[in-house]
Amino acid sequence: MRLILSLVVALPLLIAVPLPSQAQDAEPTPTLVVHVTSDDAWAGLKGLKFARNIQTAGGDVVVFLNVCAVTLANANVPQHAGAMSGQTAHDMIAEIVAAGGRVFTCPGCTRQAGLDVADRIEGVEPGGPAFLDIVMAPDTRIISF
Repeated sequence: MRLILSLVVALPLLIAVPLPSQAQDAEPTPTLVVHVTSDDAWAGLKGLKFARNIQTAGGDVVVFLNVCAVTLANANVPQHAGAMSGQTAHDMIAEIVAAGGRVFTCPGCTRQAGLDVADRIEGVEPGGPAFLDIVMAPDTRIISF
């Protein structure tokens, strides 16, 4: 009788407690913001390539270009191809955007570099409230290049 009573009490608790696999499925996928500050053909392109690699592996990626890196997304600035990939920053940004990623530039840094914010390549967005919402989200992680 005691066993039956224990089962009657324990059974509803077992059903109500989520299994570890159910709890893992409910967790949001973190967004990785790849923060790039350099327009150097090595460091700047390495940041973009890293973002693309994370994206290819299934990660949610947002790229933020500021300081000198704003030139990587400007349509009027000549681009250099990376030695290892053979791609320019414009090529890499286009791939990231085409695969569902977002790329933002810092409007203030763009103006400081003497460039026009409107001269961004296709798919690149100016930083602002939408970017701040991403950065402030509790499931966002940031890595800098």
